[in-house]
Amino acid sequence: MSKIFFYISCVLFLSQCKNNNEQHKKKPILLADREAPLGWVYLRIYDDSTFQFESRGLERQGDIYPGKVKITADTLFFNYIDSIPRAGKTTVYNSVRVSYIDGQYPESMPIRLNEISK
Repeated sequence: MSKIFFYISCVLFLSQCKNNNEQHKKKPILLADREAPLGWVYLRIYDDSTFQFESRGLERQGDIYPGKVKITADTLFFNYIDSIPRAGKTTVYNSVRVSYIDGQYPESMPIRLNEISK
């Protein structure tokens, strides 16, 4: 029984290492964030067209909304894997800011890194 537990633990550990390495291999092409009233809001877009929208409170881990993004000249269309955050699923962007345009509340944040057009 202890051998089975050991093997299962090893497999889980190695699979977690692989997932972490895959995440670190992705190159961010757009990073935007802002301080929220009780935490932070982050948007990360990677070179493989995946993204993460994260809303994080001061004392808790954030809610992460991952998915795929379609990028056009001035608009980002987000296709979420599971649920859609209240900010919405469409943004317009320029060289300094992204702004969500179809959510339950207006969300806008400054861009820290923008390599979309490169």
